[in-house]
Amino acid sequence: MVFKHEADIDAEDRRLRAPFPYLRERIYLDTAAAGLTWHGHGSAVARFYDEVKSRGMDARPEWQATTQRVRARLAGWLAVSPEDITFVSNTTEGLNLAAHSIRWRAGDRIVLAADEFPSLARAWEPARRAGAELAEIAVGREEDRERALLAALDPKARVLAVSQTHWSTGTTVDLGRLGAQCRARDVLLVVDGMQALGAVPTNLSPVDVYAASFFKWMLSGFGVGMLVTSPRARAVMEPAYRGYANADDPAQLQYAHVNLPAMYGLDATLDFLEGIGWPTIFARVRALGDHLVQGAARRGLRLAAPESMRAGIFAFRCGDAEAVRAQLAERGISAAARGDFLRLSPHFYNVPGEIDPCLDALAELIPDH
Repeated sequence: MVFKHEADIDAEDRRLRAPFPYLRERIYLDTAAAGLTWHGHGSAVARFYDEVKSRGMDARPEWQATTQRVRARLAGWLAVSPEDITFVSNTTEGLNLAAHSIRWRAGDRIVLAADEFPSLARAWEPARRAGAELAEIAVGREEDRERALLAALDPKARVLAVSQTHWSTGTTVDLGRLGAQCRARDVLLVVDGMQALGAVPTNLSPVDVYAASFFKWMLSGFGVGMLVTSPRARAVMEPAYRGYANADDPAQLQYAHVNLPAMYGLDATLDFLEGIGWPTIFARVRALGDHLVQGAARRGLRLAAPESMRAGIFAFRCGDAEAVRAQLAERGISAAARGDFLRLSPHFYNVPGEIDPCLDALAELIPDH
């Protein structure tokens, strides 16, 4: 299939889109579900097997150095220290590792929105068993999401758990503001960063616990994620799991080896993304979002998230979001249905000419929009 917009793509767009051949087949606006893998990622993963693991244990210093290099690169990018980063298999594992490691007290309260993603909402069973309470806060309007959560931080609050970007509405919170309020009240700020990392600038210095994987906006593979914990958070943790990796360090959360093939892929992906430049990536995500917002307004389509709280996800309430998603798919457009919302998530590899036909279709397919 050849799309009309391809004739209008300039040289810079073509350069940025070239590593993603799937874009010649589909209008892909579903990065928030899974980002497209760039051409070359597979070779980077294969290099671990063909050039490193092929030498068995003799290559151990090399794979250890690669892991440490990736840890340091991520730490510098996110304004934390390398020792703050634990590699995990995915966001859910990271959140559960943190929840199982915090030393809970009877009467503690974990505050979170009632519509949080299941991985963030259901990680707190060890706290419940220790006598803690889960306070699920109803969010009436997206504009009030931060205010509602902060208002619920009473003297018993121990943790505020929140998604940096909400999985269905796309509302993005201010980590600096939440972190300052949490530290003033001696509350741990726990953040699910899965839908934001790589789409918007992220500084984790105000955050106590942050979990994210790399297969969405970061365009890397499955099976590797990170858990970032501040010294303040680790001071109230007892590592839940023990193994050879933390046998000599009672405060170390990393208890076993990491996914080394995925680490090689992530290292190469960081090279790829840094070669484009984070300012360029973030600016393109923002510009595409602005184009989408303006186009939606012209068509009378209402977005769920407030303008000042948007990142890379743009959600429209639908009567039957799955039916709308399926009809878009028939037209060669990839989007996502999440609850009552039809969700679009353009990344830097997209162009405005892909967004416009999608909005035209939504104006037709969403009744009473």
